[in-house]
Amino acid sequence: MRSATPKTLVFFGAFIPQFIDPSGDYALQVAIMGATAVVVASISDGLYAVLVGGAGRRIPEARVRWLSKISGGVLIGGGLWLALTRTR
Repeated sequence: MRSATPKTLVFFGAFIPQFIDPSGDYALQVAIMGATAVVVASISDGLYAVLVGGAGRRIPEARVRWLSKISGGVLIGGGLWLALTRTR
């Protein structure tokens, strides 16, 4: 399970109160929404891990090396672009 980062806490602090019924039990509503968010995140992260794990076994090693070189080139190109645009 992921640990809560400050950005996540700020997001949920701004997002959840919009859906709280002021006449209801605040703590119970927040607990239900928090539990729902954890369940949805666990299912989506688990599904992602299963799909990516299966794809990793089906992709040939030569293609993995090719994709690594392409993605590395894109990252280097992006870094150079960022470095050159900041100097202006």
